[in-house]
Amino acid sequence: MMKAEQLIEQNNELREKLNPKNKKYYENLLLYIRAKAVFQKDEDVETTLLEILNDLIDAQNNGQDAEDYFGKDPEQLASEIIDNLPKSFFDTFKLACYIFFGYIAFFSIPQMIDPNSKMDLGRIVLMGITVFLFALIILWLIGNQAYQKNKLVTAINYSILFILFLAFVIGGFLIETPLTIHLPGLSGILTIIGIFIISTVIYIIERKNLPFLSAVYLYEIGFSIIGIIIRIPLFEKYLYHDHSQNLARIVLIFLVFILIINVRTIWKILKRNK
Repeated sequence: MMKAEQLIEQNNELREKLNPKNKKYYENLLLYIRAKAVFQKDEDVETTLLEILNDLIDAQNNGQDAEDYFGKDPEQLASEIIDNLPKSFFDTFKLACYIFFGYIAFFSIPQMIDPNSKMDLGRIVLMGITVFLFALIILWLIGNQAYQKNKLVTAINYSILFILFLAFVIGGFLIETPLTIHLPGLSGILTIIGIFIISTVIYIIERKNLPFLSAVYLYEIGFSIIGIIIRIPLFEKYLYHDHSQNLARIVLIFLVFILIINVRTIWKILKRNK
């Protein structure tokens, strides 16, 4: 069986054979199914989408358009397709783990630059769960946009999403729990290395599916190195105690570098998808 990324690449190539009307019909169907088939296996979803595309190309060659072949209610068709796909709890669990661990890696490692800071495990768990639920809401809204014609409903949906995002960001700073741990010295170094190893495994597995992951991974490499170096007594003296401006300069230079890399990565992705 072909991998999901291979199926997606083949889909992108074959889609160019559709005329503008059929292409719009199919791409709305594709957007809806991909966004809402969260609990289904990627390979099953992409295989089904490719089969639908091949059927539509054959119909187009026979003089039929998408509405004649699939019907004038594509949203109902898409929902039925999703319902008929087998659910994959393993893939759902994997997605949840990726999002949860992504939150830990993205927000916790920069905080660990300070050897005297405490890691709030309770907040990490609560916010990790919140991030996963927030991601599901975003996917649900993206799916709905495929067939949403009411601009007022669209505006309300995105307003609610923006409010939830603000609540999430503010909550990330305000929530405190008693489940905190202090990670100075060797314990902090080992924790950073452990998180970095898991992140590396995820990066190796998913880098082809998620092009932006390279920039995120580079961000984590930098903060991991800084967090480890500052816990080594020889460097701690010059970067932390009475020399915090040196650390601030290093972090600022690194963040500017990451910003440049991110802009370059986004530009490449947009250029490739044109």
